[in-house]
Amino acid sequence: MAWGGTAMAVQIQGLPVTYYPIPKSGTSSVKYALMALGGKQAVLLDPDNDVHSQIATNWADPFEPVYDGLSGKFTIVRDPLERLLSAYSSRILDTDVLRSRSPNLELLESFGLPTNPDPDTFILNIEKYCACSGDIHFHVASPRRFIGSSLFLFEHVFKFEDMDKVGAFLSTVSGKTVSMPRLQAARGKVSPSDLSPAAFRRAMRFCRYDYGFLVDYYDPARWGGIPQGDPDETSSLHVAGDLTAFRNGRLVYPRTLRNLVGFLAKRPLKKRVGL
Repeated sequence: MAWGGTAMAVQIQGLPVTYYPIPKSGTSSVKYALMALGGKQAVLLDPDNDVHSQIATNWADPFEPVYDGLSGKFTIVRDPLERLLSAYSSRILDTDVLRSRSPNLELLESFGLPTNPDPDTFILNIEKYCACSGDIHFHVASPRRFIGSSLFLFEHVFKFEDMDKVGAFLSTVSGKTVSMPRLQAARGKVSPSDLSPAAFRRAMRFCRYDYGFLVDYYDPARWGGIPQGDPDETSSLHVAGDLTAFRNGRLVYPRTLRNLVGFLAKRPLKKRVGL
C-alpha cells in the first residue's frame, strides 16, 4: 500500500479517505498513522519531525473552497486560542526556531525583539515575528490557509480533543486497528491564564476570524468572547505582510487579489508531494 497526495491533501491508495492537515492540530500523529497504514513508518528515524519531510503540509487559497475532485475528505480542527498558544510552545519553547531555523535576524533586531520572547511579547508582536520567521508564520496561520474557505466539502471534521475518534475512523475504513501516537506534544505548556490582559485581548482578536470559521465547533464565549476592536487589526487570516508599510508603528497586511496571487505563487497548488 502506498501513500501520496496533492499539495494540500494526503491519500492512502486503497482507502476512501483524503486528509487535509492543519498545523498544530494533530498533523504529526495523523501523518504517522497514515504512513503506518501504508507500511512506510519504518523509514522514520525521528517521527516527530520526519513525517513532515515525507508528507508535506502546504498552503491553500483561504478565500476559495477546495474543489479538487477528491473524495472522503477529513480534517482536524482545534480551538483557535489553544492552537495559537500551542504554536508558541512548540516553536519558541521547544524548537527555539528564532535561533535555530534561519529567521531574519536583521529584521528581528530592527524591531527590537528578543529571540526568546515570553508569551506576552510574542503575542503582542505576533505580526512582526511572523515577518521574521516563516516557521512561525506557517504555524499560526488560519486553518483556512490549509483547507480553504468551506468546511461543507468535508465529510468528516474531527475536533483535536477527539483524536481517539480519528483512530476509530481510520480503523473502520482500513479494516486494521489504528492507534494514534502522541507526536509533537509540546513539552512546555502555556495557558490563556498565563497571558496579561493586553496579550489575551490581542490573542483573541488575532483568532477572531477562525472562531467565525469554526462556529459549529468552538465558541469564543469559553474565553469571554471576542473583544471589540479595529477591523484592521492583524489576524491569522491576513495574507502577507508588506515590510515597507507601517501604520501607527505596526505592519500593514495588504489584502488585494494581486498580493494573494503573488503569495500563493510561492507554494503552487498544483505541486505534487509524496512518494
